[in-house]
Amino acid sequence: MKNHTVKPLPAAKLRWQCSQDMLPFKRTTKEVRPLQKIVGQDRAIEALQMGARIRSQGYNIWASGVVGTGRMTTVRRILDEVKAERPTLSDFAYVHNFKNPDQPVLLRFPAGEGRIFARMMDECLMVIRRRIPQLFEEEQFQESRKKIIQDFQTKEKHVLAEFDQKIRPSGFVLGQLQDETGTRPEIFPLVDGKAVTIDEVDELVAGGKLTEKKAEEIAHAYTAHQEELAEIGRRSMRVLTDFRREIGQFDQAAVGVLLRSVFDEILQSFPRDRVRQFIEGVTAHILENVDEYVRVYRAKATGVTEESIEESARHLERLTTVNLIIDNYETITAPVIVETAPTYASLFGTIEKRMDTRGFIQSDFTQIRAGTLLRADGGFIVMNAIDALSDMAIWTSLKRMMLYGRLEIQSSDSQMMLTTIKPDHINVDVKVILLGDPSVYLALWAADEDFHKMFKVHAEFEADSTRSAEMIRNYCAFLAHLAVEEHLLHCDRGGAAAIIEWAVAFTDSQEKISLQFSYVADLLREASHFARAAKSSVVRSEHVRHALDMRHKRSARADEMIREDIVRGRLLIDVKGSRVGQINGLTVYSTGIVSFGKPSRITSTVSAGNAGIINIEREVQMSGSIHSKGVYILSGLLRSLFSRSQPISFTASVAFEQSYGGVDGDSASAAEMIALLSSIANIPIRQDVAITGSINQKGDIQPVGGINEKITGFFEVCRDKGLTGTQGVILPRQNVRDLMLPEEIIEAVTKGTFFIYSIERLEEAIEILMQMPAGKRRRDGSFPPDSVYAKVQANLSVLHAASRTGTPLA
Repeated sequence: MKNHTVKPLPAAKLRWQCSQDMLPFKRTTKEVRPLQKIVGQDRAIEALQMGARIRSQGYNIWASGVVGTGRMTTVRRILDEVKAERPTLSDFAYVHNFKNPDQPVLLRFPAGEGRIFARMMDECLMVIRRRIPQLFEEEQFQESRKKIIQDFQTKEKHVLAEFDQKIRPSGFVLGQLQDETGTRPEIFPLVDGKAVTIDEVDELVAGGKLTEKKAEEIAHAYTAHQEELAEIGRRSMRVLTDFRREIGQFDQAAVGVLLRSVFDEILQSFPRDRVRQFIEGVTAHILENVDEYVRVYRAKATGVTEESIEESARHLERLTTVNLIIDNYETITAPVIVETAPTYASLFGTIEKRMDTRGFIQSDFTQIRAGTLLRADGGFIVMNAIDALSDMAIWTSLKRMMLYGRLEIQSSDSQMMLTTIKPDHINVDVKVILLGDPSVYLALWAADEDFHKMFKVHAEFEADSTRSAEMIRNYCAFLAHLAVEEHLLHCDRGGAAAIIEWAVAFTDSQEKISLQFSYVADLLREASHFARAAKSSVVRSEHVRHALDMRHKRSARADEMIREDIVRGRLLIDVKGSRVGQINGLTVYSTGIVSFGKPSRITSTVSAGNAGIINIEREVQMSGSIHSKGVYILSGLLRSLFSRSQPISFTASVAFEQSYGGVDGDSASAAEMIALLSSIANIPIRQDVAITGSINQKGDIQPVGGINEKITGFFEVCRDKGLTGTQGVILPRQNVRDLMLPEEIIEAVTKGTFFIYSIERLEEAIEILMQMPAGKRRRDGSFPPDSVYAKVQANLSVLHAASRTGTPLA
């Protein structure tokens, strides 16, 4: 049967062409008002607007979609609209915890008040550091202080004078003795009216100037008086302690008056418990270290620059300073932060380190630094989901913040640190927006029980939209906008139509148009480049085609190598003649934005046995799950066709020849079925016609992807090996509306040198490829003689019988 009933498609159905009458301008896109809105993403925009305005916990947003759909641009525009709507912002500061120095205290202020508080504290402390040394030098202060000192000295002298009067009648006198430890009170015996030391008494005895008896009396009395003197010394120490306490209380009382007057304005301006507690801590610290303040700041006032003085000053100032980590004094809208390269420290903040004079690494509250999450408090932070998910520490802490609204700033590395600090946690209100893949969103939703609590809004960005007159107008407005924005050449009607046709072809459907505007923008940029190189004032259709050709050329190395291998016979592909059990399937390769198709030889063999259909790729673990499913479907289809009235048993194998990288997908299942039928019936298959299409257990042909690349790939091989006028491709009828074939193929179809067939049933493919009718089942279950199915049925009976008896086939 040389002729068949399936008619090839006319050239008009092989490509949708953008009529220039559809374009909203007469000459160039310069006449069109530039696009100022996001188009085709109504669903995502509604989700973003709702999610951005609901400040309740958990209403974070996952914006999913393929690259180039304008997710970041859309998110920024929505947030620009929302960020001015009554933002509640805060300032954050950390101060020293005087009770627990390792736990810095957080102070939170309404936006703008943090800077005021920090400035007022600085001014107060400057006054205190200047006034305390001055206070100690004031005459009235000195007089009062001198009186306390004189009272103490008078009491001390009076006690010693009384003791001196007490011991004189017994021949002793109280004096001062100078030794290596300093000057101290001492009791001296009187010998002949002259005071001598107790050690000199023995010398007087030796010199005969004093009797031994008298010396013993002196020694005995000396010991008794020495005990009394020691008791007086103990009483004097208690008096000295009282004196120091009194002088300290006097100093503190005087300084306290100063501190209360200085801090009073702050306490009135910031009537908060934590501020009051901090001021009380600062006050107590200054009062306890008044002497140090006087010593250090008196020295600095006189120009002393010793390192010890400077280090002491830095220590005193460090304890009383305010570390303002977030200052929203000048912020009037909610913050919107786009984090393009997040690290743990950049997101959550960190605690920096310093080395002290002993060489130890230390940290304190002044080295706490805020991250972008805290800077985004009251607003939004936007980042790529892959950046958050690729670092488990980031993802874990980010989840904790979203679930509990708490942020903890920690040191990224506490090793080799003498002291570590744990600052107060911060309650934050940050809306997290992650840009990620929809499959990742669904996987996390299924695997992480907390995920649905954190991301209650899913903004799905479409990759394409229905092709309409309005969308074509929007495309022209986008081209005008990009030309103005980036100083590119405008398009004439042919150039704009060519770009729009490419955008339709990119979707693999005549009825859709791409919303991946970043790729459209790239095409205009490249076409504008080639237009300028050609000295053109506008982008024309030939410039767009040249840009596409050059884009394909840049990525065509693999394509050219495969075609060369086919032409030279290293990859076995026949495009003429016929052969039993061998068929040309079609596959698609991708090198990024550029994809290309190529034929692939599929073969089948059959013999007696009980193994059924053996998928060779599956046996060597080179078959994907979808491809394996497609092969199993073939068994079901064979049973539905030929096993209703008789059992069947056989062994067959199906393989992709010269395939070394694995196979997946079911788009070759129709080809595999025809190869299998050919092997069973021993009927050859045309090699000048390739087929693509999925098949189900009922024999229906189902649509597949990459249809344009597949047809183009087979046409190129036929062209390279020589067009015969009979070659063509069979495709599912549902894919006809997806055709956007190159002009070269349309021209060949028009000339009758290449054919495109569309089918709905397996029988139609059999008729074209085997040049025989498939056959229609009769009431008795048989098929008409001289049909493919009749030969298959007959041979299956023979195979079954041979399989049961073990008789070899002739």
